[in-house]
Formats: sequence, structure tokens, C-alpha cells
Amino acid sequence: MNTKQSPTPTAADVSVEFYSLPQVAKILHCSVRTVRRYLADGRLGYSQEKKGGVIRVSAADIAAYYEASRRGPVIRRRRTPVAA
Repeated sequence: MNTKQSPTPTAADVSVEFYSLPQVAKILHCSVRTVRRYLADGRLGYSQEKKGGVIRVSAADIAAYYEASRRGPVIRRRRTPVAA
């Protein structure tokens, strides 16, 4: 699921919004360390111009992560009152 960004940005690359790792962590409500773990596991796609360079995550990669990690609707359960 890793995406590659071309060394010279094309018109498609410029129009796509990219986020830094701290921004992605804020969007996903997790730590930067967790985002790095998702990148290493392949759960979250990213772009990197060269090895050791800046890592950027596109909005499309974040949307794909949400779709892949969706489990279904949240089912709220009522607590039964405890008799005193």
C-alpha cells in the first residue's frame, strides 16, 4: 500500500494534499510513534522522495486507512442498574 512520489512533482502531485507525521497523528488521534508503526506495517501508505527523506502522507492514504480499518457501527450497551 506504499505510494511513491516522483522526484520532480507532476501536476497530480501538486494538487494532492500531503501531511507531515505530527499532522497525521493529530488526524488519527494517536501518537507519532503509532503512525510510524502503521507505516512500517503497511497499514498506512506514504510518499518519500528518497530513502531517509521526509515522509508525507496524502489525504487519499488516510482515507484508505479509514476504509481498511472500519469495523462497523458502534453498538452502545446500556448498563443495567445495580440494586443497592
